Amino acid sequence: MTKQLMIYENIQALNKETHRQWAIKAGSYEYARELATVPLLATEIPFAGAEHAVIFSAPNKDGEHTPLAVLGVEENENLMLSEDGQYQAAYVPGFIRRYPFVFAGDEEQKTWTLCVDENSKALIKDGSEGRRLFDDNGEQTDYLKDIMKFLQDYQTRAEVTRTFCKKLADLGLLVPMQATIESQGNQAANTNMKGFFAIKREKLKELTDEQALDLFKRDGLELIYAHLHSMSNLNRLIERKNARIKQQKTAANA
Repeated sequence: MTKQLMIYENIQALNKETHRQWAIKAGSYEYARELATVPLLATEIPFAGAEHAVIFSAPNKDGEHTPLAVLGVEENENLMLSEDGQYQAAYVPGFIRRYPFVFAGDEEQKTWTLCVDENSKALIKDGSEGRRLFDDNGEQTDYLKDIMKFLQDYQTRAEVTRTFCKKLADLGLLVPMQATIESQGNQAANTNMKGFFAIKREKLKELTDEQALDLFKRDGLELIYAHLHSMSNLNRLIERKNARIKQQKTAANA
């Protein structure tokens, strides 16, 4: 089945008739197993950047870049998940935490509909366990109201993120980058990460005083330096990769 929005398979509008008895049972993050990168909100960069390398996507058809947390060094690989699907970092990106819910709608009209991935394994359709979405009268539970607030905040911050990335692009700060990942010293197994963008320090130094002050007042400089510092986390990710390769070799020879 074709994935929608990276990890969603069957997005349907949430309603009290179809989903009245449904509940959510929190479990693993197994649904994110094949995410090598995950979108970030601009406000997440300092938090995610403490443990993840933060990069920027290549521009989409509208010329927009998106901040991304790097979770793996190969396609369809998430090195941040344990074997039992637990996330091995203190901060879990909001894109992952909001699943199986998502807003769908018209950005221009500012109308949004709360949707759910009906194929999610977290859904308990008879409400026998987990946290109910609606009560027996069809009213939203406090749990669902909290989800709504989280997604509304996420949507607002997504607009701020687009503005921030546009500013970076307009200032010429984002440049295409690539990185070579060495696997256990075996050059034949090296991986080349391509197609991403990052902020180059030399470009940052070329800003005028007025441009730098504007970024500072908008908290942009804080996010920029968080991104720059986060790039060292690629080394930690490589260590995870090499440890996994070693573990797989040991298991194969056992």
